[in-house]
Amino acid sequence: MSSFVIYGPAFLHLCSGKILALGKTVMPGEEIIIPKGKSIPIEVLEDSLIEINLGSNACIKEIPDPIPLCWKEAIEKIIKNDLPIKVMVIGDTDSGKTTFSVYLANIAFQYGMRVAVIDLDPGQAEISLPTTIGYGFLNNTIISMDKIPLNDAIFIGTTTPSDAPMKMIISAKKLVNDALNNNADIVIINTCGWVNGVYAREYKCSLIQIISPDFIIAIQKGNELEHIIRNFENVIRITSSSASRIRSKEERKEKRENAYSKYFANSKERIIDLKSTKIICSYYTYGNTLSKELLEKLSKELCLKILYGETDGKFLFLVTEDEPNIMNKEKICDELITIKKGSEKGIIVGLYKNNRKFLGLGIISEINYEERKMKIITPVSDDISLIQVGNLKLNEKYCEVFKYARAPF
Repeated sequence: MSSFVIYGPAFLHLCSGKILALGKTVMPGEEIIIPKGKSIPIEVLEDSLIEINLGSNACIKEIPDPIPLCWKEAIEKIIKNDLPIKVMVIGDTDSGKTTFSVYLANIAFQYGMRVAVIDLDPGQAEISLPTTIGYGFLNNTIISMDKIPLNDAIFIGTTTPSDAPMKMIISAKKLVNDALNNNADIVIINTCGWVNGVYAREYKCSLIQIISPDFIIAIQKGNELEHIIRNFENVIRITSSSASRIRSKEERKEKRENAYSKYFANSKERIIDLKSTKIICSYYTYGNTLSKELLEKLSKELCLKILYGETDGKFLFLVTEDEPNIMNKEKICDELITIKKGSEKGIIVGLYKNNRKFLGLGIISEINYEERKMKIITPVSDDISLIQVGNLKLNEKYCEVFKYARAPF
């Protein structure tokens, strides 16, 4: 068996010989862990003794060419380009974008390049955390993107790029600039699988225009990307690898929830004073506090117990005792935002320090609106100077239970 693919969960130990795993040379004594939902193509370079333990539903398949020739030809063309190089990898869900990105990163690293990889999928984040996008530099060859040390990340607040396309584009540009400013020879931009429909086209075309990659790697089975790439230059079209594995929505969600559980495992509750800590992507703290008299008046007019409120004349933000169900909101104010007290529990937030450096994630456990204090669950111990409110709510077991169309307050 000269080459094969291992579909996880599985464990590989090379007893003797030499093999390649996504361009990484594996020597005797080294081990590879293939998580559930992942697959690793293995090329055997010489007679080898390999110990493989397979988990539930794992398997091994012999594949003559797990790394397609077109991939190797594309990488050869990229490597010969003048430095620095920006490479954007696009394709449908489970087309092999991450596999190609890892393979390219390994080859570039072996050529002596300073390799930066940017992960632009907040739903299946490998380098950073779910709800974020991030990047890092290789300090060795790798078999999976999660082995790349995180250099910096940006909180998007959702797991779906279509919920925040402008935020994604601006943040992606910032990460590319940061990587280049940190002397990257090659920046590999691994994008999400959102490619179908007019909004996906607008997003991907805008992303290409703002980043201006030297090469666009288009991984497609047919012509599903042509509505995006047809009129761009420096497009290299390649096919999917036969080693690619299709993952269900449930598997993707399970992967995110496992990441949350691991990340928040050693968290503590912190009380954040919002009089000294900034909060963004929220109406709360941006208006003038409503008087008791005005709250009572609004409560009577709306037949609703209102506990707290703010306004700047254009928007009206109200915290209610019961579930708000207000008809004809436009007659009350230009923009009316309501939230039931307690429903903020579980909302995910991004935490930053003074220079806007991403610190990590937090989960709101309670807000004292009158005193402007927020309790959050987080493993972050650094001083927090800015909190960004997200669109996603988690329960006590870190399972995703609800996603808002926008930040809910």
